[in-house]
Amino acid sequence: MANEITRLLPFRQYDENDVINFYSLDEITGQAGSVVQVSSANLDTATPNYVTRTDSNSWDATQGHALSLYPEVPYEVSKVDGTGATVRPLGILLRDVRSVDENGENMLYYPEKKEELQCVVSGEAVPVATKGLFTINTKGLAGGVAPALNSLAVPSTDGKLTGIAHGSAVQAQKDVAVGKFIATGQRESKSDTDAFAGSYAILKLEL
Repeated sequence: MANEITRLLPFRQYDENDVINFYSLDEITGQAGSVVQVSSANLDTATPNYVTRTDSNSWDATQGHALSLYPEVPYEVSKVDGTGATVRPLGILLRDVRSVDENGENMLYYPEKKEELQCVVSGEAVPVATKGLFTINTKGLAGGVAPALNSLAVPSTDGKLTGIAHGSAVQAQKDVAVGKFIATGQRESKSDTDAFAGSYAILKLEL
């Protein structure tokens, strides 16, 4: 499937006023539904910033001895990796961040496919939702485990979420919780394999 990296299912409710379009992700690839926090935001830095790229999909790498500058948003977010004193969640990504599509086509030169996949290219601003209802698929849940109903939604590794019962949560987990899970379920494969088969849940994001 072309969109199999996403951590979001289609059902969602949110207001555009609760979406921040100010940051790029500090990785080449990232999944919609990942919890992120601000990692770089120096307003003295000009935007956009024009840089050379050294990854395998850059024009220099594909052509050789070529100079091609790429615009990048210098203010960045990174995926939250667990809990801790430095964790300050901003929200969740609403679009995937990709460098190539499922066929290995360079997304820098394929804007039509980028829109079809509802993604952005690394370096571009990626929308970050701070409030609303979102359906998190099994890829966005730590260990693919279904959270308990009404449990706190707490960041886990790699920007994923885990459910922690409010009464069992320590203060550090309460401090970084991004909301709560208000519904859970199980997706099953039918005649065709479901790329998102397994646990899923509706997150009430509150940041």
